[in-house]
Amino acid sequence: MIIISSRIQKGVIQVGLLLLIAIITWKVLHRPPTIKPDVYPYLTRMSTGLVEQCLNVHRHSPTISWEYLLAISSTLSEKEAQPLIEQLRNNVPFSDLNWGTIPSSMRKIVLRHWEILKDYPFYQPNKYRFPVSGTTWFEDSFGADREGGIRRHEGTDLFGKEGTPIISICDGKIEQLGWNRLGGERVGVRGDDGNYYYYAHLQTISPWLVKGKRIEAGDSVGSMGHTGDAITTPDHLHFGIELPNGEWINPYPFLKVWQNWSK
Repeated sequence: MIIISSRIQKGVIQVGLLLLIAIITWKVLHRPPTIKPDVYPYLTRMSTGLVEQCLNVHRHSPTISWEYLLAISSTLSEKEAQPLIEQLRNNVPFSDLNWGTIPSSMRKIVLRHWEILKDYPFYQPNKYRFPVSGTTWFEDSFGADREGGIRRHEGTDLFGKEGTPIISICDGKIEQLGWNRLGGERVGVRGDDGNYYYYAHLQTISPWLVKGKRIEAGDSVGSMGHTGDAITTPDHLHFGIELPNGEWINPYPFLKVWQNWSK
C-alpha cells in the first residue's frame, strides 16, 4: 500500500508539473507583443498635413520611399530636411545620404522613426481603407467625457446619413458580432496586424459575417445607425482601435489620412 501511494503521489506531481509547463507555455505564446513606448505617440502626433504631403510626393514619384521621406520631414527642420529630400529625389540611397552638419543623434532618431513607419504601416498607401463609404464628417473627440466623466471616449465618431455603408478598414478575422449595451449593433475585427478594430452603433450588420471567419479590407461590415447608447444622438459610426496590449489609441489622424488618400 505504501509503494502504491508513493507511485500515485509521484504521478500526481508529474501531472501537476506538466500542467504548469503547459499553462506557462500557453501564456508565453499568447502574450501580447511588446510595443515600445515611442511608437504610437510618434504616429498619432505628427501633422496629418505633413503625412499627406509626403504621400503625394510618393504618389507622383514612386521611387521615393514615403517612409524615408516622412521620417526625415517629421523629425528635422525644413532647412535640415530639404537637402536630404533633394538627394532622395535624385535617387540617392538612404544609406548613402550626405547628412552634412546634422548630428549623429538626430540621424538615429530619423532612423528610429523610419523603423516605426516600416513596422507599423498605418500610413502606407492603400494598406488601410476609410471605413465610411459615403458622405461623412468627423472631428477629434478622443478622450472626451462620457456619462458625466465616468468614462472617456475611446474612438472617433463619424457622422452621416442612416444606412450609409460601413466597410472593413483591413484584412482580419471577425472576433465580436452583435449587440452590446454601449455599442448597440457592433462588429469587432482582429486585424492581421494584431489590433482590434471596433465598429459600433450600426443600424444593420452584414448578414454574411460570421464570428471567427475572415474579412477582407473593403468588405461590408454593415450600415450606419444610432443603436446602443447612441439612441438619442445623430446617426454615426463609432470607430475604435485597441492595441494587443489593451490600450485604446486615437484613430483620428489615421482616419484623416485614409479619407484623403481614398479620394
